[in-house]
Amino acid sequence: MYLHLGADCMVKNSEIIAILDVRHPQSLIYIDYVEKYRERYKVVDAAEGEDYASIILTEETLYLSAISALTLKKRADAGFLAGACYTNL
Repeated sequence: MYLHLGADCMVKNSEIIAILDVRHPQSLIYIDYVEKYRERYKVVDAAEGEDYASIILTEETLYLSAISALTLKKRADAGFLAGACYTNL
């Protein structure tokens, strides 16, 4: 399954380590993490010029998204885009 993060950006659910809410009062911790480890990760801006609402962390990439962490979690839990998948029989 893949999770749509915005701006035509999708990531495989199994690759997601964490979805962080940057609108949460503790978000300064997340923002500090991004600034500290910016060189370690590839940073992808999937917010299309909007304010960031969430950070999606994978092993090699930090995705910055305008979609809320709660919405992304719901999509991931519901198998978002599952109906778009098909097999060649």
